[in-house]
Amino acid sequence: MRLPVAAALLSLVACSESTEGTTPKLEGLINPRQRLITPARVCNAGGGTTGWRLELIGSRFTPVPRDALTDTPSVELPRVSLSGPADYTLPADHLFFARTELMRMDLPTRDSTPSNTLPPGAYTVSVTNPLGGTSELEDALRVVPPPEITSLTVPGGFRYNAASPLVIEGRGFRSDALPLIVLQRQGEEDQPLFTLTVVSDTRIETEVPPATPEGTYALTITNPEGCSVTRPLAITVTYPRLGNLSVSPASGPANNDTVITLTNTASGTAKPFSTEPGTHDVYLVAPVKTDPSQTVNIPLYDVTYVSSSQLRATVPSCSGFDSRPVTDPSCPGGIVPGTYGFIVADPSGAFGTLPASSGFTVSP
Repeated sequence: MRLPVAAALLSLVACSESTEGTTPKLEGLINPRQRLITPARVCNAGGGTTGWRLELIGSRFTPVPRDALTDTPSVELPRVSLSGPADYTLPADHLFFARTELMRMDLPTRDSTPSNTLPPGAYTVSVTNPLGGTSELEDALRVVPPPEITSLTVPGGFRYNAASPLVIEGRGFRSDALPLIVLQRQGEEDQPLFTLTVVSDTRIETEVPPATPEGTYALTITNPEGCSVTRPLAITVTYPRLGNLSVSPASGPANNDTVITLTNTASGTAKPFSTEPGTHDVYLVAPVKTDPSQTVNIPLYDVTYVSSSQLRATVPSCSGFDSRPVTDPSCPGGIVPGTYGFIVADPSGAFGTLPASSGFTVSP
């Protein structure tokens, strides 16, 4: 990568009387993750094995060819140094010349190789050309530590049918910019948490989405400049359960919607159907004719609370997701004939399932 640069510089020297004494002009430092933020922020941890890539913007950055008449010509780049809570000079192999107005550098961190943990604070950045001349930019870089998580609480417990408030407490949260927060579990896609409020640099209030699959999740917070922290085994999602469910009738024709009764036999810690404000949501887990290869949750309509042990609802065998009434007798958007299970969500936050083996059959 450096040989083409050396060749170009040799050409430049051949056409110039001298390159001595060129004074660079440093105008700014940019973190590509936050190009519009000044002064640039960078984390003193993370960044992979090479650290965080930053860009130096200015003019008259002037490398100098070395050993040009040998078999191993090289290029000496401008020196980049930081001064502030600690002083640090970037290693030469962490600097990259793009053009006289742009250089890039990889800033080492606690987790890079080699490692270097800069104390948090404001830093002056200086660029010195090999043949002399230095430009400094005060408060060009703000080094920040990664966030820390000290506790996670779900004040009202987890609810299947609604978002569950989650409170995260710790240090180093960014109240001036929203972080990315994701739940992670082996073998599943990351689950971002979209609704959140950074109350302060020690408290975040967010929500776990409804119907998040039960299980234990890690939680990762990533601030916009790249700082991140992962809490393994952070939360375990569990929901209250309804009792044993059954359905009657257990079948209906594909060309007509069918009214059914769901019975909930609750005992012990199992929950009966609730009269709490909200709706009872009932889904048939089945494919529709427009996409027979994909199993989806099809909502039943006209769900009515009958008692703490019974709900009445209509299976949309003919209509599927289509608007009712369906006038085409072939029911083009209807449910594919077969036997399917149910998911029932109660306004209390409890849920229950009825497996396909004892579920509802849509007859051809």
